[in-house]
Parts: sequence; C-alpha cells; structure tokens
Amino acid sequence: MLKRLTLSTLFVASSLTAQESKEDSSSYLGRKIAQTMHYAGANWLTRHEREQEEASLKMREELHLKPGMNVCDMGSGNGYHTIPMAKAVAPDGKAYAVDIQRPMLEMLEAAAREAGVTNIVSVLGAEDSPKLPEASCDVILLVDVYHEFSKPEPMIAGMKKALKPHGQIVLVEFRAEDDEVPIKPEHKMSKAQVMKEMAANGFTLSRSFDKLPWQHMMWFEAGQPSPASINTPSPSK
Repeated sequence: MLKRLTLSTLFVASSLTAQESKEDSSSYLGRKIAQTMHYAGANWLTRHEREQEEASLKMREELHLKPGMNVCDMGSGNGYHTIPMAKAVAPDGKAYAVDIQRPMLEMLEAAAREAGVTNIVSVLGAEDSPKLPEASCDVILLVDVYHEFSKPEPMIAGMKKALKPHGQIVLVEFRAEDDEVPIKPEHKMSKAQVMKEMAANGFTLSRSFDKLPWQHMMWFEAGQPSPASINTPSPSK
C-alpha cells in the first residue's frame, strides 16, 4: 500500500511539474505570451488601413536611418517595413529580414524583386535565436513582434550579440494602457512591462516616441545611457 501511494504521489507530482512548466512557458515576467501570427494571414500586414492606424511612415522616419547603415526588421513578415528600410540604407547598407516562417520570407523576397530592392538579406530565424551575424546591426526594429517571442531571453541575448557598439533595439508595441486600441490584450504591452522585461535582460531605455496613434515606440541600448540621450534622437551610426 505504501509503495502504491509513493508511486501515485510521484505520478501526481510529475504531472503537476509538467503542467507548471507548460504554464510557465506561456508567460514571461507576468505577461501572457501571444501566439505567432501565421503566414496565412500575411495580407493583414499590408492592409490599406495600416498607415492610418499606425502612422508607419512617421514611425520609420523616427528611426533616422541613413545610407550605409545595417538594419534589421525582426519578425519581418512579408516585408511591409523591410523594403522601405532597405531603400533608406541603400546603396551600401543592408536590411536583414528575420522571420521564423519560410513562406513569409518567400513573400518578402518576391516583393523585393518586384520593387527592385537588392540589399535585403533574408534570415530564417528560430524560436530561440535570431540567427543574425554578430556585431552586424546598427538598429534592430521589432514592430508588434516582441510580445510573440516564445523564448524572450535567448532572443534578446541573440539580438544583443548582433548589435554593433552603441546599436539599438527599437520596440513598437500596441499600448496596453489604452482601452481604445482595438487589439486583443495579449497582443498589447504597457510601457512599464516593456521596460521591466528589457531591464531584466540588461537593456536601458534611451529614447521614446509617444505620438503614434496606437503604439509605443521605445529605443533600448545595452548598459546605461547618458542622461542627455533620453527622449532625444540618437546620432546616426
């Protein structure tokens, strides 16, 4: 009887541990991790209303991209932001397009060929690695992408390695603080939550832009920034 109880207890404990691990993997620092958008919904990324809803042109202008810079569109999808970013850094700069879904990259590559853009480097990433070359990027942009990372810590570590000295990660996320933003809660993030997660991974806020219609836009650098860099454009790299 004791042996049966011991085995039963072990089975229950193992089941609970497995369940807890499953629950833990679906959240990070108190935030529910959202599911990755499937490539079958890629048309939503290029919807006609997007410019009005997100002011994408203004957002990209705030990146202050210059010819010769190397940039990355993390979670590039079908290239809505990648192609104009590549044009901004041409002819000598590169735009890395990272996505974990090969069909998304194939759509992006087709759109780039149609647009005559030749300085995009497609990268098939993984859930735990962006697969970027070390010290390759001046700016890594994530638009409504970070909240879908199933493994945030190794992804942030991989992006950190991919940054050049003084390079920046720029997160654009729908505002959780605003109930008027018509997006599911798990696809939103508060500014406080973004800062909490980035600080836990060794990054500090260096600038923010708060004039997009629905989204936060926040720049992060590894280590401590100078006080003068807060809310001011970073110098061109």
